[in-house]
Amino acid sequence: MKRWTERQATLNTTVSPDTLNKELESSQSSMTTLSREQVPANWLDPTRLVDYAIHRVWQDAQWPGASDGQQQADADANVQSRSFLASTIQVHAGGWTNVSNSPITLTGFKGGNLYFEYGANVYANNIFARGLNDGYPGSPGYMKMRVTVNGVTIVERRGKALHARQRIFGTAFLPAGDLSVQVQFRLTEPSGDANSNTNAAPPANNIVFGHVWGGRYLAVGRWR
Repeated sequence: MKRWTERQATLNTTVSPDTLNKELESSQSSMTTLSREQVPANWLDPTRLVDYAIHRVWQDAQWPGASDGQQQADADANVQSRSFLASTIQVHAGGWTNVSNSPITLTGFKGGNLYFEYGANVYANNIFARGLNDGYPGSPGYMKMRVTVNGVTIVERRGKALHARQRIFGTAFLPAGDLSVQVQFRLTEPSGDANSNTNAAPPANNIVFGHVWGGRYLAVGRWR
């Protein structure tokens, strides 16, 4: 027989926290599982747990690895001397752009809660955010960023203007199966009358529009 309540609260008195705990433990023991007080001491130890039984962690201290943590898309080689191989007006198509050519694959996800965090240094050249008719100090341009899992956005933020360390993180409840994660960035579009650098003489004379580097990520899947 199911026991829902072990103790009744006296009228016109406050229910103690212990009373609520007893009630919860009573329902757990009869309907779902044993409480910690009801299992033998030292019953749960490493020999009784298999790998990833409760959670799993994925991480990379330098992602994308193929480019030493720098963005792989929009890596314009025709930039000025000593500049990053970065996004320029000449190569940036606008809209959301993948940081890496290959998504992150989280293998062995058993279904449950996913926490994902990505951090990187970002730079947005605000000379392209200021048009000829824009008053001082001008409208800032931002390095927008978002994270998608299996093509669905789980978190998005406006990001930083100018130059800073940027961090984005979010959680989602997802079904079991391998997950495909991608981090994307989006630069604020140039002003309509801003300098587009289209008259620069190639090669090696394009001006950096924006850049992402020093990237790393952490993912934690929890299913129990």
